[in-house]
Amino acid sequence: MADTFLTINGTRIPARTGQTVLAAAEAAGLRLPKDDPGLCAHHVPCESCRIRLDQGAVEGGEPIGPTVLACLARVAGEATLTFDPFPREVKSAAEVKAWRGLSAEVVELVLQVEKPIPYLPGQHVTLAFGKAAPRRFTPTLSLDGLRELDTLHFHIRRREGGLFGEKPEERFRPGTRVKLAGPCGHSHLRQGDGRLVLVSSGTGFSAIWSIAVAARLGQPHRPVHLIASAHDPRDLYMRPALEWLARQGVEQIILTASGAHPLPPVRHGRATLHLPALGATDSVHVAGHPGLVSAVMREAARAGATAYGIPHVAVPAEAGMVERIARYLSGSRKAPPPLPDPQPLPANVRQIRPV
Repeated sequence: MADTFLTINGTRIPARTGQTVLAAAEAAGLRLPKDDPGLCAHHVPCESCRIRLDQGAVEGGEPIGPTVLACLARVAGEATLTFDPFPREVKSAAEVKAWRGLSAEVVELVLQVEKPIPYLPGQHVTLAFGKAAPRRFTPTLSLDGLRELDTLHFHIRRREGGLFGEKPEERFRPGTRVKLAGPCGHSHLRQGDGRLVLVSSGTGFSAIWSIAVAARLGQPHRPVHLIASAHDPRDLYMRPALEWLARQGVEQIILTASGAHPLPPVRHGRATLHLPALGATDSVHVAGHPGLVSAVMREAARAGATAYGIPHVAVPAEAGMVERIARYLSGSRKAPPPLPDPQPLPANVRQIRPV
């Protein structure tokens, strides 16, 4: 039985002390942003249900600045919370169009989509092959800044035991059917006037690249400070994208690698070591390893900046599922052409002026 009330986006609803904010909202028929229960099952918040606590208090919820996660925050009394409007989920289907090598560890998946999913830059969709559980991935553009209306591009890391495995171009050949749903997530680009600080690690660059392109084309008055990082400098696969941004007037671009000492212009160390001084007018978007996302968001909160996080989590596929899908998909389909050898970061990336 309800013993208190929450006000969410102006709607007053009954709630029980100890109940999660998300559960209270859903029991009252309110639709809050949420995403991937598979991540929560692995004790890694997906950040999609982060909402603003305007008045009152809650217990827990992984607070960062004035925001909490609705799936973890528990009702402690009357409180007022808000979140930005978000589009309803669309379901579609697609088929694998191509795989393209970006580095030794990262490949680009191109899907031909039957019905477009109107995602905002920084949002993600869920993909499902065969009977495998859906997994979330961030659609982006090709590294030259282009995308056809009926295609979606994704950056995929080769990983043993993952949904795609170590040789995805062999498991999921052109023509393979895919189920899609989305968009999901609230960490998308908003309109604004302040500086954009964009930070990524690994394939988190897919989200940051989508945001950066949209910002340069739609909000060219906003300064952009971009940091792209990887453990291995050979996995800094985004050279064409950074050259495109440089041509669009973005001067504050930093490449970092935390593994072996890289050659200039790549800097050594984690992305957090190279953050600029943040201020209250900055909007920070960070995507990649959950540790990086959390660290950058907390640093932004201390500075009074607005922050949005997109953690990339390696959720293993169900035991044996990848092998069953591979056996099902193998057979008469022709083998795809070999992937090109990964190219090292060339010297002309020096044209991008680091700070």
